[in-house]
Amino acid sequence: MSFEKVHVETINFYTGQQEPRRILWRDRWWEITEVVDRWYEGYVSPKKVPLRYYRVKTREGRFFLLKYNGLFDAWALKELKCFT
Repeated sequence: MSFEKVHVETINFYTGQQEPRRILWRDRWWEITEVVDRWYEGYVSPKKVPLRYYRVKTREGRFFLLKYNGLFDAWALKELKCFT
């Protein structure tokens, strides 16, 4: 699965949890209307990079998979063409 590097604006909650709200992808802002799913990887093993994944839906009805790399503080995106 190939991801593209993107800029993501998040909402920061009082607990420190971040949730994506807008994506800057291909010179356009995409507003996220729903976080459909989320999961985490690598947080229990000191040998793995901590990753967070978000399956999101935009105002236009498109679906994306966002990946956040905690080690590099970087976001990446994969468009989901077959997800409904």
